[in-house]
Formats: sequence, structure tokens, C-alpha cells
Amino acid sequence: MEDSNKVLFSILNERLELLRQLDKEGDSERRRHIARETQNLHAPMAHRLGLYQIKTEMEDLALKFLDYGTYKYIAHALNAKKAEREAYIASFIAPIEAKLKAEGFSFTIKGRPKSIHSIYHKMQVQHCDVDKIYDLFAIRIILDSPVEKEKSDCWQVYSLITDVFQPNPKRLRDWLSVPKENGYESLHTTVLGPENRWVEVQIRSRRMDEVAEQGVAAHWSYKGVKGSIVQKSGDIYVFTPTGDLRRLPEGATVLDFAYSIHSEVGSHCVGGTIRNQNVSIRQKLENGDQVSVMTAPNQHPNPDWLNFVASSKAKNKIRQALKEIEYKSAAEGKEMIERRFKNWKLEYNEADITRMALKLGYKEVSDMYQSLATGKEDIQRLREVFLTHDETPSIREHTEYVDKSELKGLAIEVDMNVKNVDYNLSKCCNPQPGDPIFAFVSVTKGIRIHRIDCPNADNIRERYPYRMIPARWAKKS
Repeated sequence: MEDSNKVLFSILNERLELLRQLDKEGDSERRRHIARETQNLHAPMAHRLGLYQIKTEMEDLALKFLDYGTYKYIAHALNAKKAEREAYIASFIAPIEAKLKAEGFSFTIKGRPKSIHSIYHKMQVQHCDVDKIYDLFAIRIILDSPVEKEKSDCWQVYSLITDVFQPNPKRLRDWLSVPKENGYESLHTTVLGPENRWVEVQIRSRRMDEVAEQGVAAHWSYKGVKGSIVQKSGDIYVFTPTGDLRRLPEGATVLDFAYSIHSEVGSHCVGGTIRNQNVSIRQKLENGDQVSVMTAPNQHPNPDWLNFVASSKAKNKIRQALKEIEYKSAAEGKEMIERRFKNWKLEYNEADITRMALKLGYKEVSDMYQSLATGKEDIQRLREVFLTHDETPSIREHTEYVDKSELKGLAIEVDMNVKNVDYNLSKCCNPQPGDPIFAFVSVTKGIRIHRIDCPNADNIRERYPYRMIPARWAKKS
């Protein structure tokens, strides 16, 4: 495995080793600085990765170097009652063990005191002394359950425990139904034990416990804080300039990172900075990188971006942005044609425009609109094609649809009185002798004949009712 896959965890290991050595330095501003930095950056990092053993030790040591008096006071209070606490845990566990064995569960039960930092935090929140904290220790029940029965077994054990001890419903924490973001799964409850003392109980499977101890990926191998933590999940972890953690797939780039911050940041990303070096949006990231994103208002997504991003979020956001750009361009192109046709006093008819687009080789009329908006298509060329391409061929061009012998004896009667007018049959509906028809007065192409049920009839009635004239087939006189 590449060294880059170990960077993030090496940072945590090295920081913990540094904290353990700080006792030798004595009180100093450097020691306090390291402790504050650990509190603000490294402990939260370990927490987000689910490395709770490392997080707990970091927090305790940081408190020790920042407020030694309080640290020593809590440690002394815990130590003074160690024997009493162990005896109480044994009395609390006994009836639970009996219940679980009677039900045939295979399990392990552990009792542990809360961390010094955790107790300190409770003292601050509850505004009380250490002897008033009601849950100074927790019991963990670890079940040897198969994956398919993990959750049901945990809830069954919860039911058995609450048969023995009264639960506090306000203290139930269900991380089975909805695990934490870092993968932590467990069921927590607080019950009233012997001597009316509150005890926190954690219920989880062996697999869940391994994830909780080892971090975000159940398959990471944790060999102790003096060894190394090896990542096997295929993900990498990088940081924002403020220390926030981002989880990305292996092979992720600066652009993936930008989209993980916000879709707008991604869409306007032009590059980034890693280890004080400017890098392109294509730069692949490594574990532990701290990344700053550079943006520009005139930067926009392009299809090539899809070739080098690795995260599904980035790909989806890029596709969405490209669609929005296409829709906007098509709307701009359509508006351009409508405006120019009006200036040129040409009739704008969507059916004619669509046929013209197909003749020019566009699969969709929207493609022609986009080409026009982006400057790939010339509006003057469209005008020339529109004017030279007869979209409403004469009767002679429709001999494939109408029998010549029939046409020789037919004429169009317009307005019930006028005969033998100059007209064209519209290609959009190909009127045949005998079809109900109407005449439409075109600005540039004379009178055009449509079937009553022509696909464009509704549009014509809505936009140009004053140009519609009744018409019918009639024998030539």
C-alpha cells in the first residue's frame, strides 16, 4: 500500500506520541499550544474517524496540560472510589448476565469509568461537582450475533435489561436504525441501578464494536497507537483550511473536493492549493492533504470535467450544471431567431424551423438553438436557408401524394367565391383532394393550404386567426 494511504493516521499517531512526551518538558507555552491544537483539530479528527480510544486519550492529555488542577482532582476522585465502583459494577452486571445466559446469548460484558475529559465536560454542562455526576461509568454488552440478527438481538437485550432496571426514556440513543456518519452503530440507554444510581448501558454486536474501536471502516486494521493504522476502505480523508474533514473516494481530485464543499464552489473552481503549491483542478488528492480551493466567476462546468472526477456527487452536479447550461443556451438561441425573424418580417413557425434544423443536420432543434447561442451557427446562414428552402412545395412537388389526373381537374375555392388562386399545399399536413382544408395567407409565400386537422392548425388559429380563410376543393371551370 502506498505511503499516502497512511498519512492521515500517522498524523494522529504522531500527535498522540507527542502528547505522551510533553510531561518531560514541564509547563510551557509550547505545551499549552500543542494541547489547544489537539483539542481543536486532532481530537475532533479522531472522533470523526471513529477512533475513540485515540480521541479519549488525546482529550484527557490536553485537559491535563491546560488545566492540571481540574484533571488531577477528577482523577483523584475516580481513583479514590475505584474499589467501590468495581464492586458496584459487579452487582449491577450479575442479574443481567443471568438473564442473558438464560436466553442463550453468547456475549461479553465490560464495565469502564467515563474518561476524565468526559466527566469534566459533564461538570461544566450540569454545573456540579464530580460526586454529583450520576453516570460516572458505563457498561458495554457485546453480543456474538450473526449480521442478520444483530439489530433484533440488541433490541431483545435492551428489553431484558429494562425488565431488570428502570430505564430513563430521555436517555435512549438509537444508533442502530440510523448509524452515525462515521459508521458508529450501538444502542445506548441509561437505567436506574442498585442504590438508585444511574448507569449507562451500551449494547452492540461484535462487528459493531470492532467498527467503534477501529474507526469508520470495519476492515481497517488497528494495531495499537504505537503501530500503524492501515486503510483498506478505498477512501481518502482530506481537510479544509479550517480543519473540517472531507471523505472522498480514492482517485478524487481538487474538483471533487470543491464539489464536496458546495456545488457553486465546484462549478466555479479553477484550481487549488496543497502544501503551499498551486495545483490544477485535475490534481489527485492524498490522505491528509489540506486543500484550499480557488474560484473564478467566469468559470463554468464543461463535459471534459466528467473524465477526471471520481465522486458520484461531483459527477451528478456537473451533469446537472451542463443540462442547465444547455437549456439556457437553447432558450437564448430560440429568442434570437424569434427576434431576428420579426425584424426581417419573416413568419416564425416552429414546424418550419424544426424541419430546417433537421435539414441542416441537427438531431434536435434545441441543438440548433444552442449552436446559435454559442456562436457555432451563423444567423445569416439560417436566414438564407430558410428563404431558399421551400418548406411548402407546390402542387407539382406533391405528385407522389396526389394523382396527376385528379389535380388537372381540381382547383382551390377560397372565400367561397374566388377560384384559381395561386397557392401551395403545405408539406406539414399534405392535403389530399377531398380533405377538409383552410387557406393561410403567408407573408412571403402567398396562400398556403392546410388540412383542418393539420398539426399546426391550433397554433395558427391562436396566433394568426386574421390570416385564416375558408377554402375547399372544387372542379376547375
